[in-house]
Amino acid sequence: MKNMTASTPVTISEKLKWLKHRYWKFGDEENFDDYLMDLFEVDDEGHRTAEPRFDPLTRETKGLMFLGASDNGKTAFLMRALRVDPVLREFNIDQGGNTLYITVPPEASIKNLAEIILKKTGYTKVHAKLRAADAWELARHRFGVVGIKALVIDECHHIFRPGAGRDIPAAIQALKHIMQSEHRVALIIAGVPSLKDAILSEVSGETARRFIEFSMARIRPGSRGAATFGRNFVKSANFLGLQVAEEDALPDRILFAEHGQVGASVGLGKEILRAAISRRRDAITLDAAERVYRKSNAGLDMTPFDSAEWDVVKSELTSIGWGQ
Repeated sequence: MKNMTASTPVTISEKLKWLKHRYWKFGDEENFDDYLMDLFEVDDEGHRTAEPRFDPLTRETKGLMFLGASDNGKTAFLMRALRVDPVLREFNIDQGGNTLYITVPPEASIKNLAEIILKKTGYTKVHAKLRAADAWELARHRFGVVGIKALVIDECHHIFRPGAGRDIPAAIQALKHIMQSEHRVALIIAGVPSLKDAILSEVSGETARRFIEFSMARIRPGSRGAATFGRNFVKSANFLGLQVAEEDALPDRILFAEHGQVGASVGLGKEILRAAISRRRDAITLDAAERVYRKSNAGLDMTPFDSAEWDVVKSELTSIGWGQ
């Protein structure tokens, strides 16, 4: 977050808009880029290209499994990675692009996923009686037609939910066949840890072996990620005209309150900033932060935003089992 913006927001609406669109790094972005280096070819200068790595002996590309707990910020992370990537461009039917980003709805079956891919790539003649296998054959063909080099499937664990009309082995096979497509597509699937469990349910394990694994861990106290989060929070507050007292240790309290979950911590941090901006405050106090927190965590005798010194609050909450 080196260059905040070209101009400083002044009005409340300008500040809130700026805050909504602000992405806070937490240290894993460079690690993720290193993983992408293993999915795509590099040029003679050592720069990653948009061409998927392809094994001519097996005629397969590679896959990446991106895992993280619910509310840990996977979607924001992936969308930001795609937005700033020098060679991968999100596909839009009107503007083109080489990377198709799909979010799987909770109710989707494996056939529904193929139909979503068809529609997003401009194929609108999907017959209601089309079989799942035929839908996937068409979907893989569309990759070549519109120039897709990478497919990102967010919330991929949804296609492995049990229930009537769902076929987990077929879902696993569909993912494997993407990496065996004649059009050479790199596959990135994202979801909660149960996604890995579902793919590992295949007895042979052959699909799981085709994926490298990137996991989003929680931000640990005292870690580089915690320090980065703290800088982002304070810099954003100051940029928006809000003072943050260092002795209040607000970033540490936020991370503790949300158990180090990236997405939840960013969400709470932004909600605290938003509340201060909307109420025309010039500083963020522990009382104000606690009011924000209690609106979604009512009934607690003590919160991480108690007015006592942070070490005292943390010790007291830890002694009663906070976060266990």
